[in-house]
Amino acid sequence: MYEYILKEGVDPLFSFTTKHGLNYFIAFRKMDFGNAYFQNLYSVDFWEMNNQKFYKDDKIEITITTIICNYFKSHPNSILHYVCDSMDLKQDYRKRLFDQWYKKFQTKEFSKLNLEYQIQEENINYNLGFIFKNECYEMNEVIENINLQLDEFTSLK
Repeated sequence: MYEYILKEGVDPLFSFTTKHGLNYFIAFRKMDFGNAYFQNLYSVDFWEMNNQKFYKDDKIEITITTIICNYFKSHPNSILHYVCDSMDLKQDYRKRLFDQWYKKFQTKEFSKLNLEYQIQEENINYNLGFIFKNECYEMNEVIENINLQLDEFTSLK
């Protein structure tokens, strides 16, 4: 695992540098939809700042998953939400990669939900993921509330 640092602010931002000199950032941003059910919803985003070719480096995976697990330790009621970037149309690859990471580190303590959300006007499928602690949330209730929120987004378009 790489040593990482926390940059204080309203939303936590973590960073680390790989042995290849690539700079990674992991951000947790509070989402506010005016929906009481999602008062502890945070988006988790991670990216490589140098925009260089990917080097196979298992420490990247371990570092990012460790940061996420530690985030849950200090914020156990959180629902973490991620959207796989679709700008380069590689969202399916990113989803598979995140799914593989989750499978390696999953415990019965957490659940992960994958949804596909399509906006007809954009002709793009968004891969949405949600991770939460089972002691805090019921899967069916999470699905129902996510679908209600997505319906609300769709009706606003």
